[in-house]
Amino acid sequence: PPDFKMEEIPMETIHTGAAAITFPTTPEAFIAYQEQLIGRRLKENEWEVTAAWVEVFNLSYEGGLNQDCDILVKVLDKLDELMARHEYHEGVHKFAEACRAWMIEAWKQGAERSASK
Repeated sequence: PPDFKMEEIPMETIHTGAAAITFPTTPEAFIAYQEQLIGRRLKENEWEVTAAWVEVFNLSYEGGLNQDCDILVKVLDKLDELMARHEYHEGVHKFAEACRAWMIEAWKQGAERSASK
């Protein structure tokens, strides 16, 4: 599997190397966790975007279950492309890096569950 170091992931939502979210998860659980972290309710448009990304995170988890490193690398490459297209937009980079962290975490949880079966 790809060697991703947690310390390379600049994200407040992963605490001490262990996520407080277990994948697969629901949009409601993930959003409740995000709202707790930021100390406010998500706006409707934020809720919709986050719910869509939860589907991606859950797919990453499935990739981990199947020990499919290629799918994770492909999705992370797409995020890199997004960041390159918006190289001067800090908000896009921060969001994409947070998504990257959650995709890696979900994949790792899937891989760990697969290995423990």
